[in-house]
Amino acid sequence: MKTFSLLKTSPTPVRSRLFRDLLLLLAVTLGILIAASALLIKDIQHDIAAARIDSAKALVRDEVRALLTPVQQQLLIIRDRLHDAGDPPPQTQAAARTLNAQLIPSLNHIPQIAGIAFANNQGEEYFLRRDGKGWLTRLRGQGSAAKFEFIRWNGLDDLGQSKTAQLNYDPRERPWFKDAQEELEQSQSDEDTLAWSPPYRFESLDEPGLTVSSAWRHGDALQVLGLDVTLARILDTINGLPLDSGTGFLFDGQGGLYTDFDDDQSSAQQQRFFSAETHHGGLLRFNAIAAWRAAGRPDQQLVRFSSGGHLWWGGFLPLTGEADGAWIGVAIPLSATLDMLQSRWYLLALTALGIVALGVGLAALLVRKYSHQLRELPKRGIDPRDPEADIRALISRGESTYVEFKSTMRMNLHTGKAGKEIELAWLKGVAAFLNTEGGLLLIGVADDGELLGLDADGFANDDKCQLHFKNLVNSHLGAEYARFIALQLYRIEDKTVAAVECQPADIPTFVHHKGAESFLIRNGPSNIELPISKALTYIAGRY
Repeated sequence: MKTFSLLKTSPTPVRSRLFRDLLLLLAVTLGILIAASALLIKDIQHDIAAARIDSAKALVRDEVRALLTPVQQQLLIIRDRLHDAGDPPPQTQAAARTLNAQLIPSLNHIPQIAGIAFANNQGEEYFLRRDGKGWLTRLRGQGSAAKFEFIRWNGLDDLGQSKTAQLNYDPRERPWFKDAQEELEQSQSDEDTLAWSPPYRFESLDEPGLTVSSAWRHGDALQVLGLDVTLARILDTINGLPLDSGTGFLFDGQGGLYTDFDDDQSSAQQQRFFSAETHHGGLLRFNAIAAWRAAGRPDQQLVRFSSGGHLWWGGFLPLTGEADGAWIGVAIPLSATLDMLQSRWYLLALTALGIVALGVGLAALLVRKYSHQLRELPKRGIDPRDPEADIRALISRGESTYVEFKSTMRMNLHTGKAGKEIELAWLKGVAAFLNTEGGLLLIGVADDGELLGLDADGFANDDKCQLHFKNLVNSHLGAEYARFIALQLYRIEDKTVAAVECQPADIPTFVHHKGAESFLIRNGPSNIELPISKALTYIAGRY
């Protein structure tokens, strides 16, 4: 065997070459396994953990976004309605009934919204939330010591009980009002300013949550709309996700875990931590947050920590993009298999040797059993020792995923004139091969397999033909793709056939024409042009 023969066309049978390449592959695999076990154990652990954590974080992030995005969208819809109306928060039962009719459908169809608050800088507030099978509105008048009117509605037009009370509560002092006001002042614009509050305890439900709010000016009045989402609703969503033997949890930017506490705990703890349902929380979560704080509160890198006598990996990201707001944490146990791999690397070497021996035997059996099928593998190049036989064999099989025929390089046989559409057709075929698995384009062969040659194109000589081909590729595809394309001219029956051998490109290939770009792939014996949305998805998956 000559040096580097694997990199060249070999006359040896496919069965021998496949068997030889399989042996080489197995040998390289063995070397990689031994090197990894001796030198890269920690890197392998980290990479696997990073992949698992990233996958879990992405799953949690997407699910939480799916939960919160409709709330944001509904806030903007209601905000526009109130902004256009220009009315202050309602202060009478009749006005409350009118606004209820507009807002109750939002609560019905978006169950994650726990409540809706509408207030202004005069202290007036309207608040709406579910109350069993009915609805509860809370109205507050102007001033710092205003009275509250609580109205229960059994239906939109079915007024239940109402009562008044004096509460030590001012909407202007609540986080959602202050955050929206600050966001508006910083933006100096009324256009769709949104603010997510840090976790705080809802006055109406006496449980923690987040509020997304928006402020706008109406004359001299500052008006703020807020929609509430409880932390329990968010955490229930997280707990329902398959996190690869891991767990997800919520905490605030200061490291306070959202969990349950006994009633006898200090007020400082109650202010720092949050609670809603007794089954939330646990020691593992406390250890994860402690390790996160010790590592400098990262949102990109992994944090390794110990809990319950086991090693864990933790990943963290802000829930709404604010570092001081709510955070999502994901903890996944360190694989016991990787621990064994680290402490007993020699077992990997012995196992690898066994795998290689077994693989060699199986490879030999497979090559022997399927050698007749290997002879029918798709052909993507011409054997220069006997090109005529190769080309005739390809023509006899017809067009396929890897072979395409074109009658001419530039001449339109129907009109008898050179046409750009003819050149563009085979250029698209070349681009499709480059964007998929490569292939062979035969120019000078009709679709039905008739050998036509390139005489109709009228090239003075082969050099002119090759120069024309090169110029078209450079102009419509790009000179950087020349390394993936090889043009050879062959004489068969006194006719010239152009064979364009295309290798799969490592960058996306576009056909430039008439100020536009086309992206094509090969699908069976045809080329398919993908629209931009599908092309982007294909490119992201392939490259």
